[in-house]
Amino acid sequence: MKPKAGQTWLSNFSTRLSPIRGLFISPFNGDRPTIPIRLLNVTRKLTRLNTSRCAPTTRLAHSVPAPKDIAEYYGMVTALDDQVGRLMAKLDELGLRENTIVLYSSDHGDMLGSQGERLKRKPWEESIRVPGFLRWPGKVRPNTRSGVFFTHVDFAPTLLGMAGVPVPKAMQGRDLSGPIVQRKGRGPDSAFFQIFGPFAGDGAHGGWRGVRTATHMYARYVDRPWVLYDLQKDPFQQTNLVGKPEAAAMQARLEQRLAQWMKETGDAWSHNWTQPLEHGGRLYKHQTFYTVAEYLAWAKQHPELVPNG
Repeated sequence: MKPKAGQTWLSNFSTRLSPIRGLFISPFNGDRPTIPIRLLNVTRKLTRLNTSRCAPTTRLAHSVPAPKDIAEYYGMVTALDDQVGRLMAKLDELGLRENTIVLYSSDHGDMLGSQGERLKRKPWEESIRVPGFLRWPGKVRPNTRSGVFFTHVDFAPTLLGMAGVPVPKAMQGRDLSGPIVQRKGRGPDSAFFQIFGPFAGDGAHGGWRGVRTATHMYARYVDRPWVLYDLQKDPFQQTNLVGKPEAAAMQARLEQRLAQWMKETGDAWSHNWTQPLEHGGRLYKHQTFYTVAEYLAWAKQHPELVPNG
């Protein structure tokens, strides 16, 4: 694709690397590697994990990625890094560097054995934090870091704001181009997290909600608080402060802020589900369902097509 001079354009590049054993492996097409062989060498060099050099939260167990799987994960990070480099080089070749906004991110993190957990949907830093790189020559100063809470729901309105396009009133999220790019105005005081139901594939037991501030992380289930961490004193989240007398005031404040987030976004605990909706391709195998209620009504009419378990 080569945009015409003066033409405004948007391109969304997404990749999903081939999973195996439920985890990660270098993407092959039969016996033919689809990425440079040097990336495979990176993976081979990392297959022996020295746990003494890992964060103190690392827990190697049967249910979490083995050292070889973790090495493959980092091999894939290297592969993505190379492909992003190719995209940046193409922008230079087309003379589009100076007038192209590039936002690189991911949909979730990965526990990789931290806290004895795997994959996503967890309230720990390894799961909730994602990479976020923004490049806009002449507008965003290189090698700077922003402390603004910038979550996925804010991506679209912020990019529209940067492009000078009005944000539709019905769009969720906030235009944070002011505090992020211009360093003007204030961003959100926290980030809000929502998980609506269980998923056996990554060990998520049920729906939860959470709020992460600059100093603390708090999450709860509908019937009980779950975790509270002081991220300044306990960055590796080793000590759960839920129910501790010394943290009672902070827990109450975060509980109030979480309730406020739910009210502001129209969220409610009644939106949770207990059925294994994401197991066995339920939501897309036979047709596309746009709401949970729509799927449950269909499943009731077609019990023979609903996977067991």
